[in-house]
Amino acid sequence: MAVTTHPARASLTALGTSLMRAHHTRSAREPLIDDPWGERLVSDPERATLREVLLSGLDAQAREPLNALDPDELLGVLLRSHTSYGTVIIRTRYTEDALAATVACGVRQFVIIGAGMDSFALRRPPFASEVEVFEIDHPATQELKLRRFADRGLGLPRGVHFVAADLGVEGIDDALAGSTFDAARPSFFSWLGVTPYLTRAANLKTLRAIASCGTRGSQLVFDFHDQREYDTPPSDEGAARVRAQLARVGEAWRSGFHPSELGGDLRAVGLELIEDLSPDDLRVRYCAGSEDALVPSTSHHIARARVAA
Repeated sequence: MAVTTHPARASLTALGTSLMRAHHTRSAREPLIDDPWGERLVSDPERATLREVLLSGLDAQAREPLNALDPDELLGVLLRSHTSYGTVIIRTRYTEDALAATVACGVRQFVIIGAGMDSFALRRPPFASEVEVFEIDHPATQELKLRRFADRGLGLPRGVHFVAADLGVEGIDDALAGSTFDAARPSFFSWLGVTPYLTRAANLKTLRAIASCGTRGSQLVFDFHDQREYDTPPSDEGAARVRAQLARVGEAWRSGFHPSELGGDLRAVGLELIEDLSPDDLRVRYCAGSEDALVPSTSHHIARARVAA
């Protein structure tokens, strides 16, 4: 999600994930995704801020060998070594694979919840040429994104609808009701990088809203952390460091789901679980033979669900 805790700026995580996708596209020998837009949507001052934030999470010994790198090389190293790097790439690939499958079955509406600097509408793949894209995001992040389009001389992408909403106040169903979204047609929803930043109650409320505005045949992809990582001290040093880092910039992780209870949680809000991929599942499906050192974050899951009949 494009999490924003300050009304005057967009989320640092939204900017960072945008750069991660672009860096992977440019640097990997066999990239899982093709997303060159991220670097054009993030400004030089924002890159400098991200460098500072990422460096602050390293101890002096880890920082020392990085001092000789120029700023662009340094940012690339910091992004690639970040514990969420593989997750960002893998979840993008999984989501677009699932979207392509639903489009082949007739779905023509794609709702990106917490779109951040997602560039799908700019790099629209051939399979989605007739898909209407609805980007829901916090007004601050969406305003920044539209300003970036203008600054770079980019016209508004065709078939994309920008829906500004503070989802801490307004539900997804209400936000979409004020747009041209057709609730009578099957849709595909993506909700990536969001659930850790919300309370359990807020996550269940959002899932219920998605179910209420998605007709039969609609699907959702979302990612989440295993709740056990919140109930006990972090099992991975890198994950603990990232959690502390995010808390310092006002974008703290708050909750996850218990994988064994996910099916019941979804049924309670009107959804049916199709699949839940664990870190090991994701590693086997997407990372086997990878030369880009891609690994999913510890405790990170990707789930796909459909609106219950």
